Amino acid sequence: MRQLTIRDMQSEDEAFVATCSHVNESLENDAAGIPRLAWLREHHAEGVRIKVALLGDRPVGFAHLVPVELSPWGPLGHELAVLPCLFVKFDSQKEGAGAQLVQACEAEARAHPYKALVVPAYYWKDDFWFMPARFFEHLGYEAVQRRGMEALLWKRFGPDAVPPQLLEPQSSFEAVPGKVVITLFWNAFCPTSSIEAQRVRKVVREFGDAAILREYQAENRETFLTCQCARAITINGKEIGWGYEAPEEGIRAAISAAMGSTPCTCTQTDLYITGKDEL
Repeated sequence: MRQLTIRDMQSEDEAFVATCSHVNESLENDAAGIPRLAWLREHHAEGVRIKVALLGDRPVGFAHLVPVELSPWGPLGHELAVLPCLFVKFDSQKEGAGAQLVQACEAEARAHPYKALVVPAYYWKDDFWFMPARFFEHLGYEAVQRRGMEALLWKRFGPDAVPPQLLEPQSSFEAVPGKVVITLFWNAFCPTSSIEAQRVRKVVREFGDAAILREYQAENRETFLTCQCARAITINGKEIGWGYEAPEEGIRAAISAAMGSTPCTCTQTDLYITGKDEL
């Protein structure tokens, strides 16, 4: 039986963490891992930590620990640590790696002057794997704020911890006559966001002067605090998304539809349009 161990990220773990386990699966994944790893390394001295789970000598999962003042994924707060991403390979999820990774992050957070560990999580209607709130509740976390399926859970280390706050998008859409305006909010911390950003840029270039791209990166702290948006694509003020990396053909169809030249052929199951003002 292989032994499960948790350790701080080593050099041999970096590709696994940077690509969310998708090492050498595609050029897109490998390229997206480069800025992520650079960000993690750059902010290590400021308290960013990565815990890695191994079964035997094989990495099977990881968790990030980020000071809230640095987190490009949110939330807002002070003197808190954030666990913005917990990942365990599907074939290893019954080995207890997720719980042990969370416990390792708690121990790390308690050893520093953080007053709580915060988890951005989701009350999914099904058993979707990404940051499920019920899983963290089983580990003793309590919800402090909820908006639809989105929630902030935390475990306090002292009575004077101030609750975090969900992001509240602040900026508004500004139209340009005769142009389709695409706004991209992205962050290098998340590889899927980097992949999405590259696809958006590529497709927008195909439309030449008829399309305008406004791009904002969440790692720019001033931008992040002003806009309070970590990731989004909007077309003429309407947010679009697929629940995964936006496909090139979907982006292309949505821009074409906004121009009125080609109807968007995306089905409602493929594409959602929120109808709200631009983030």
